[in-house]
Amino acid sequence: MQPVTPSAKRYDTATIAFHWLTAILVATQWLGAQTIDWFPKGPLRVDVRSLHITGGVLLAAILLGRVVWRLTGGRRLPPSDRGVLQILAKATHWGLYLLLGVMILVGLFVAWAQGASIFNQFNLPTFDPNNDALPDQAQDIHAIIGWIIVAVAGLHAAAALFHRYVMRDGVLARMLPRGGR
Repeated sequence: MQPVTPSAKRYDTATIAFHWLTAILVATQWLGAQTIDWFPKGPLRVDVRSLHITGGVLLAAILLGRVVWRLTGGRRLPPSDRGVLQILAKATHWGLYLLLGVMILVGLFVAWAQGASIFNQFNLPTFDPNNDALPDQAQDIHAIIGWIIVAVAGLHAAAALFHRYVMRDGVLARMLPRGGR
């Protein structure tokens, strides 16, 4: 793990890129999940669901890269808060990592439980073809985790905005791309 860099005012470029890629992909995945069933059954819905599955695999790669980078190469800044706020910030960050990891695993299980078709090119083998309830149960769990992630990420964003506009302490600027103030 990298030592804390006390003089740094912002995170390194890779850490910032991982953060915003994760945020954008999570938002895109959530919006996609909310709209998959708007498409008519058939090839178009299969393609949209395949894009969602592909996005989940991409999110897994980004999340893994992000955690490895955070543990090995990412710039560590001194905590911006003390006491309870510092504990909440750490719990939120690691909680989001955990929730995203579980979400990805459950999502992969949903695809396996359904025997999902990937872009109408190949089908994943169905985990338990005789269990008609399993895909719906797994999908329900996947959806619940998604809403929990939305809630926690929303609180995370609200805390960043609170730091920027109420506390005016520069915490949000630490994670903004260059030029963001």
